[in-house]
Amino acid sequence: RMRFDESPQETAMRVLGKEVPGVKAQLKKLITIISDKGYDRRANGVTIYYLFDYLSGSPRPNLQLDKFEWVDREEFFQLPHAYELEKMIFNEVDQVVRTMNTTEDEILVEVDQNNNEIGSIIKREAHANPSRYHRAAWIFLFNSKGNVVLQQRGLNKTHNPGQWDMAGGHQVYGSTVEQTAHQELVEEMGIDTELFLKEVALHQNERQSEFHYLYWGIHNGPYKIDPHEVAAVKEFDCKKLLNHKYDLKYPIMNHVYECLEKLKDVWEPLTKK
Repeated sequence: RMRFDESPQETAMRVLGKEVPGVKAQLKKLITIISDKGYDRRANGVTIYYLFDYLSGSPRPNLQLDKFEWVDREEFFQLPHAYELEKMIFNEVDQVVRTMNTTEDEILVEVDQNNNEIGSIIKREAHANPSRYHRAAWIFLFNSKGNVVLQQRGLNKTHNPGQWDMAGGHQVYGSTVEQTAHQELVEEMGIDTELFLKEVALHQNERQSEFHYLYWGIHNGPYKIDPHEVAAVKEFDCKKLLNHKYDLKYPIMNHVYECLEKLKDVWEPLTKK
C-alpha cells in the first residue's frame, strides 16, 4: 500500500527493500496501471506495476516472504498458486521488457531550477514541459589518437533518429548521474572506462529543461553496440568535424560541435602524441 506522504515510485523502492531484501535493483519504468475492483473485497484500489532492472544479490527470507524462485514465462504460468491477475498482465510485462530502451516511459530524477533533487518525473513529461527540470549524462569518448567516437542514434528513437551524437542518457530514479554515465556506456557501447567531469550546464529549449553533466573518457574499443539504442559507431577526426568536413554525409547534432570546442584541451594534446 502507498503511504500518504509517498510518491508511487518511493513506494515501489520501499516495498522492494522490505519484501526482497538482499537484492539491488534500479527502478526502470512504468509497466501498466489497473483497477483491482473485483479482486480485493477490502477496497477498490489502483495497482501500479513497475519494471526494475536487476543489478545484484539474492533474495533473503523475511517477515513478508519465505521462499523465492527465479522463473521464466512458462514456469510462471505453471505455478499452482500464481495469481490470475498477474498472469493476465504478463504479456504487458514481456512487451515492456522488449521495448524498455525504446519508449518515453522511463522514470527520471526531477530537480528544481537550482539543480536540487525534488522527486521523480516520467521521461515523456520531462520532454514536454520546460518548466520542469531533469538531468542527463553526456559522454564524449576519444581514442588514443585524439579522434572522437560518435554513435548513430537508433532509427526507432523518439527524438532525432539516425543522427550522430555522443553516448549518454538521462539520470534515472535511484541512480546518481555518474552511475548513469557508466551504465549508459555499458548498455550502448558494451564498454566502460574512467570518466572525467568537464562541466555541469543547463540546456533549455521550447520542449525541455535539462542539466547536462559533460563527461569525457578515452577508449580504443572494440565496441559492442545495443541495436535498440545505436545504429552504428564511427571515429571522427575532431579538426575535420569542427570544420564541417563530414556534414554532407553524416547528420551530426549541433551540441556535438559545441562540446568538442569545450573539450579541445582533451583531444588536441592526444593528436600531437
